Amino acid sequence: MRLETGKKLNYFFYAILIIILTSINNYNFNFQNTFKIENLEVSGFSKEKNNILKNEIKNILGKNILFIEKKEFVKLNNRNDIKELSIKKIFPKKILIHFIPAKPICIIKIQSDIFLLGDNGKILDYDIIDNNMPTVEGSTNVDNIFKLINLLKSSKIDYSKISNISFFKSGRFDIILKNEVVIKFPIKYSLELFNYVSDLFNDEKFVNSKIIDLRVKNRIIKYE
Repeated sequence: MRLETGKKLNYFFYAILIIILTSINNYNFNFQNTFKIENLEVSGFSKEKNNILKNEIKNILGKNILFIEKKEFVKLNNRNDIKELSIKKIFPKKILIHFIPAKPICIIKIQSDIFLLGDNGKILDYDIIDNNMPTVEGSTNVDNIFKLINLLKSSKIDYSKISNISFFKSGRFDIILKNEVVIKFPIKYSLELFNYVSDLFNDEKFVNSKIIDLRVKNRIIKYE
């Protein structure tokens, strides 16, 4: 039996459509499988801790590596023991994550409580082992303490020689060195002021000074 021309065209159209749709589905299937994350490698901490961190983000396994976004790693960024992390995609199926652990930079003492401040600006959960770090007292403002510590560490002052930093209600602070020399700073301070103080220690007039008072603008008061 012969088919009419119109019916022939309809059958031909449907056949082509089925072939196209099948090809597209096969392409999508292969595309998804080709870039599906199968390997996740974590480094920077101990083997045990790397595995713990790896387990925290295991939900990205099976996802398409091309569409992985930063929000997938927010949980890691919010941890207080991490200073930095880098994420590298190894196509087609692998993610490398490397951590730079946060390191303690000072001890913060608030009444009878003691905390460690990290170089990421966060309070750390580490035990205090290194007692050579400066102890900060008189302030609960972690951001201000972190700002001050960073400025001191970038100045010419030898940070390792600082024993104690004492804040007062006015907002100013004293720095006590390990040789018991006390430096009284004004409320407003700067990198230039810290560098200036460092230069004073090389001046013969201040070699025997036990207290250097910088609270009065444009004046240096010393006590021996």
